[in-house]
Amino acid sequence: MRLLSKADVVAVVPSKQMNLTFPFICLVASLVVTAVSALPQASKSASDGWLNLTVIHTNDVHSRVDPANEFGVSCTKEDIATGHCYGGTARHKTVIEDLRKKNQHSLLLDGGDEFQGTLFYSYYKGNVTAEVMNELGYDLTTIGNHEWDNGPANLGRFWSKLKFPIVCANVDLSKNPELQKWVKPYHIFEDLGLAVIGYITNTTGDISNAGPTIAFTDPIPAVQRYVDELEAKGIKRILGLSHNGYGPDMELAAKTHGIDLIVGGHSHSYLGDPKNKMYEGPYPTVIKNLKGENTLIVQAFCWGRYIGHLDVVFNSDGKIVSWKGVPVLVENSIVPNALLLERIDGWRKEFEEWGETVLGVASQEFDQQSCKQRECTMGNMVADAMLQHARTATIDDSKNGLDVKDERPWVDFAFVNSGGIRAGLPAGNITIEMVTATFPFGNRVVQTQMSGEEILDLLEAISSGRNKKSQKLLTSNIQISGLRFTYDSSRPLSESHLIKAEIQGFDRVWRDIKKTKIYWIATLDFILRGGDNLLEPKTRERVFNFKLMDEALMDYIKNEHTITPYLDGRIKDVVRSKSSFTSRDHEWPAGVPEYLKSQYIGGFNEMLRDYVRLREGSSTVLSHDDSIFESTESRQKIWN
Repeated sequence: MRLLSKADVVAVVPSKQMNLTFPFICLVASLVVTAVSALPQASKSASDGWLNLTVIHTNDVHSRVDPANEFGVSCTKEDIATGHCYGGTARHKTVIEDLRKKNQHSLLLDGGDEFQGTLFYSYYKGNVTAEVMNELGYDLTTIGNHEWDNGPANLGRFWSKLKFPIVCANVDLSKNPELQKWVKPYHIFEDLGLAVIGYITNTTGDISNAGPTIAFTDPIPAVQRYVDELEAKGIKRILGLSHNGYGPDMELAAKTHGIDLIVGGHSHSYLGDPKNKMYEGPYPTVIKNLKGENTLIVQAFCWGRYIGHLDVVFNSDGKIVSWKGVPVLVENSIVPNALLLERIDGWRKEFEEWGETVLGVASQEFDQQSCKQRECTMGNMVADAMLQHARTATIDDSKNGLDVKDERPWVDFAFVNSGGIRAGLPAGNITIEMVTATFPFGNRVVQTQMSGEEILDLLEAISSGRNKKSQKLLTSNIQISGLRFTYDSSRPLSESHLIKAEIQGFDRVWRDIKKTKIYWIATLDFILRGGDNLLEPKTRERVFNFKLMDEALMDYIKNEHTITPYLDGRIKDVVRSKSSFTSRDHEWPAGVPEYLKSQYIGGFNEMLRDYVRLREGSSTVLSHDDSIFESTESRQKIWN
């Protein structure tokens, strides 16, 4: 079917000789113009300056070169048989090539976190990811926070292998000239008269191993600076390529002007079908910018499960006047590219036998998706494993600053950042590969001291989303073992959110945390360094180093053999159902959809916190006669 052009709109309007009223003429013209604006394409020629563009995009693939199930780990035979096996770069190639054939002009963009030392490919430190991205023919990428997992030096080796540009406007690499040469704030596609500005979350310094010589600034002024620069060069079509998160991207869209479309990442947001259980917003989400013009926002979940696809039409003024598209689910029915699949099978062969080693059995699936918002089954198991490891591990104390004759202290409780838990577990056999996908970062379990006051400050920060001493926003929730606490997330920031916090002693009795008491805790070395803003980094006199977290988790599963997911109320938010509250509309930037406002009782700031910490409405509602904690004994079972 031939698409309507601007000339067609004129042609269908009746002439003066026709016996029709003027209002009817206006109505016909209005209906046709509306129909044209809804079309995914419009006429394009060099003379009128219109452009039809297919935007194909990915984000947060996290080195899932192979297909993965809904938990982000390698597919089992059952997953494949039941159609629950998604993604895989050989399938990506099939989808991308098909989409490219449908339009003369296309861009393949990536929103960051493509490279991460996960699954079997951590050995290659990005070699496989770079080769795959080159094979798929990406036009552009930005930087994700997980690209820094193994430090700046390793990232430089990864970037040097890419055959396409890297853009990021709000990272300062001036102290690292070897890195700086690979990254520019934007890239201009001369043949399209279009530029793409990259940017990253300015929390990256807190949630990565970028190191002290790399600085990340507020993306909003940085992006606007380069929009102004590009417009001064005569560039009318400007896209953003973001690793900033869905909520922060909406804020940036509302507080800038000149960005037509933001291709996003970082928050793993599924935008699209409202019936999808992972739904977070429409595809695209449309926000009004500072000039009242539309900025479109898209994102495509994570792990390569979806390939984002949006057809847009730019008019002669460089504005997007119509669009159409949906994320493409990369499912079993998509035939993988045979040549690329053969290469991937070759890469995997070296590790396959080791990775398929069975450690134990999960009686039911372990949920990871809710860990950033609340107590979750995967988080409970991981925290339990950490605490058991810290209480029972045999270490060489002489290497930890103690005389070998000294007795290592009892560990009171353990906590882990939810953001560090990267995958859940399906029911059935648990393999080494699945566990390495859960903790791919090489973080180590450590034991150290914390005062009761420091612990209470941490729990208050978790409850409110902000460290009240440093005023830094937390970028992760926590999962805990040997500890339980209750809070009220609806209270203003100026008030205390924490209601009650207790630690279970060696005698299994729960006792209030005392401010002046010193406790021994187990956590990750990443957290002690200030990761996710959970603790202020400082020199601690006594720190014991244990195994890497994935190794500790493997030991736990082997010892238990069969693990069963459970929740026991160790973290509780007493907020009533969200229907009891109304959104604070004045806090929202212009253009945020009403359905989104209704989900956040605390307004826009709460939504931003939600994408890195908590989602409102997740809490257990307590009636007036409920106790603060479960009346039954906690199921935490970590004892010598």
